[in-house]
Amino acid sequence: MNHLIMEQLKIYFKGINPDDLVMEQMEFEENVYDILLEDWGESIGSVRMDELGVAEFFIYTDELDEIPGEMSKFAMIMQAEQFIEKFYDSTFRHGLYLSAYIDLGEYHMILYNRKDERLNKELPHSGISFTMLSNGVLSAVERESMDFELVYPKKLITNEEAKQIYLNHLHMVPVIAKYDKDVFVDGDDGYHYVYQLEDFIYGVHTNGEVLTSDSFGVSKTLVTSLPHLADDIDIYTLAGMTEDHMLVAEVKKKSGRLEVWSQLSKESLRVSEEDLLDDELDIPHAIKFVFNSEGRLLKLMGLDDSETVASRHVQSKVALLTATSVLQAIYHNPHDYFKLQQLDDDVINQKPTNGIYDYTFIRQERGVQVADAFVHIQIDDKGLVKYVDVDSEVIQDFSHVSFASTLSFKDATQLIKEKLFMELSWGKNIEKHQYTLTYLPTYPLTTGHIKMIDMNTGEPWIIDTSCMDQY
Repeated sequence: MNHLIMEQLKIYFKGINPDDLVMEQMEFEENVYDILLEDWGESIGSVRMDELGVAEFFIYTDELDEIPGEMSKFAMIMQAEQFIEKFYDSTFRHGLYLSAYIDLGEYHMILYNRKDERLNKELPHSGISFTMLSNGVLSAVERESMDFELVYPKKLITNEEAKQIYLNHLHMVPVIAKYDKDVFVDGDDGYHYVYQLEDFIYGVHTNGEVLTSDSFGVSKTLVTSLPHLADDIDIYTLAGMTEDHMLVAEVKKKSGRLEVWSQLSKESLRVSEEDLLDDELDIPHAIKFVFNSEGRLLKLMGLDDSETVASRHVQSKVALLTATSVLQAIYHNPHDYFKLQQLDDDVINQKPTNGIYDYTFIRQERGVQVADAFVHIQIDDKGLVKYVDVDSEVIQDFSHVSFASTLSFKDATQLIKEKLFMELSWGKNIEKHQYTLTYLPTYPLTTGHIKMIDMNTGEPWIIDTSCMDQY
């Protein structure tokens, strides 16, 4: 790497003496360099170069967010522009403009993109992005490739035609959802009965074909009822625990408890006390359980690979029954509260991947789906529970939510129709190295994107985009 570039990059490590830093080329990576603290040999960053200059620059050390001070938006943008001026020539800078500034609280992003010459529309991910901490420390720079072809359509329907096609394919489903203050404008953090706009359709191509999640390998979600359960089996048995397992660690709090079981002693596990009691960390040769204050299962992590009584591989139907039995550790009558999510026809008769069956269950309340409330369960091919993760929404009490509705489906559709506008936008296809045009839904008369409509008040729930300034 050019010595001058190395010296210039060092100034972005605020709070660290530049003389303490060295850069070494990474083994097997011709143009990638580690940024090290010379005395400790500790890597605190990296940089990747190419023929245009700095392609990626990352600083990763926890100490940087402890540096005092707060940088203004204007100063951050100026720092980004100085970086561009310093490390890139006129070929890269040509046509680059400030696209957006995003305030994410602890982090701030500054995006630069280009526009096509014929339509003067933004080409997303066509320039460079900067991530900065609130104190002004530059934590990441990522520069996009410039060798993408712009494909102009042979046929171009109007935005009104695209709007009608979009509305014809749009589905809204009744759900219970949280009016999250951190997500929606005027949110109250309460749970409400709403129409949710499904994410299955994303937009409309310029020839009139619809763009759906299938294009990205995500099928439309279907649900099916749970299989019948004959017996109530406790979660410890389902996880494969035997008389040889010992309770090696336990933490009790008002919010619940954590248990760690193993056939090995605590000392033999050879992990720190912090890791042992971390409710997000798997421990080899151990099984972790996390329960809430009511004794409901919230999480299970089973990396106990000791031999079990199971000697035969179980079929998918047995694995599904086992997964359904796990739900009894969350609610005593799981058939009243859960449906099985089906992304394809093979979820019930699936084959294990790397020895694991995967299932996702959707929380229901009186037959109505609860948004963002899922239980993820993994069963190994011996029929033992290896992993359970329960979303926080799953164990909420929704008995107070009224299903009385004053807004008809027709009226909700009309509300969307009145506020919807289809905007012709460029989309980037990484595999084909192309940009293509698509009509995407926007809501110019609101401050953000409509995601839900309250079925009692008719109020649209608008995603809060006030953290983003677009230029």
